Amino acid sequence: MGPDAPAPAKWRWLDLGSVDGATMVNLFVAVASSVGRGAAPPTVLVLYPKAPFANVGYHQEADREIDLEYCRDAGIPVLRRVVGGGAILDGPWEQDYMVVVPNGTVGTEAGVGEFYGRFLRPVQNTLARLGVPAQRSGVNDLAVSGRKVSANGALSLDGSWVLVGDILLDLDTEAMTRVLRVPDEKFRGKLAKGMSEWLTSIRELTGRTPSRGDVTSILREEYERDFGVALVPAGLTGDEREALDRLRKERSTDAWTFHKDSGHPRFRSPDVPPAGRSIKIAHDTYLGRSDRKSGKLLRVTLRSRAGKVDEVEISGDFFTQPFVGHLDELEAALVGCPIDPAALGDVIERWETARRVVLLGVTPADIVAAILDAGPGARSPSD
Repeated sequence: MGPDAPAPAKWRWLDLGSVDGATMVNLFVAVASSVGRGAAPPTVLVLYPKAPFANVGYHQEADREIDLEYCRDAGIPVLRRVVGGGAILDGPWEQDYMVVVPNGTVGTEAGVGEFYGRFLRPVQNTLARLGVPAQRSGVNDLAVSGRKVSANGALSLDGSWVLVGDILLDLDTEAMTRVLRVPDEKFRGKLAKGMSEWLTSIRELTGRTPSRGDVTSILREEYERDFGVALVPAGLTGDEREALDRLRKERSTDAWTFHKDSGHPRFRSPDVPPAGRSIKIAHDTYLGRSDRKSGKLLRVTLRSRAGKVDEVEISGDFFTQPFVGHLDELEAALVGCPIDPAALGDVIERWETARRVVLLGVTPADIVAAILDAGPGARSPSD
């Protein structure tokens, strides 16, 4: 930089070391509010879990994704984040980062897809300097030969754009598969094998585990270089600490963690059929489930009566913008709708427009197809 060149803009650098799960899933929410209203500068945070915890995506049913009994017995906390995506066991084998910038920052103007592309570039360059030639995989991840080494999520929140992600320094696939709910132990073995085939780590790819200091130092340099800023070490503001304390208390409760599970109590019955099946529960009433995998997994549980939606639950590891997605409003709007592609599509389109919802990882057509798959035409258990 020449003597007359302007000094680079200053962003905040927060290295918080190891934190518990409740801090991990709520910290960026507290920071987003202060950055969005200009009370704090754009911020890059680095941190990692001090102990494993089960981390459930915002639109998932915790009891369908996590082995809750095992987690209780093993003392593993189960927490729900405000970002979409799938359930995972987070732990000390990863290095996490969070980037929080106000609306209008370069890279935030063209929507979430462009945001990922711009803000993942420093992470990709960091991996390259560590000997890992990762490329974009899907909209939100970085992978080597199809095996994910960095998982990410993004959302717009309180006047800010937020990127949250991790770099897998190492892996513990046995622990990661053990917390997930599966039909039986044979399937768990298949899941562990599958996870080993679609996840990888720096240690596996390079034969060594870099120090956290090296990883975070390179990451800091790459964000500074890519955005032309100076990342200045600092701490959380008083307001951010207060907000974090409040969020930790509110979102460590069962009311928050299991709010998706409690919305449809009769769908929690063990009599509900498995995905791909429907059962006749009265003369014109059916109960069915479907799982549909397109970009992301979409789950639908449907009670239909006389060819119309009587009750429906929509969940999965997809993303929505805004993060809340207003899926409860869509579920309510679908009640009484004929189980017909055009009619279902019309309801979903009106909901999208009214709530300005953007779906990522699934499409309105996927939702229609999943409802049809769970309808009276699905196979019954006796088929």
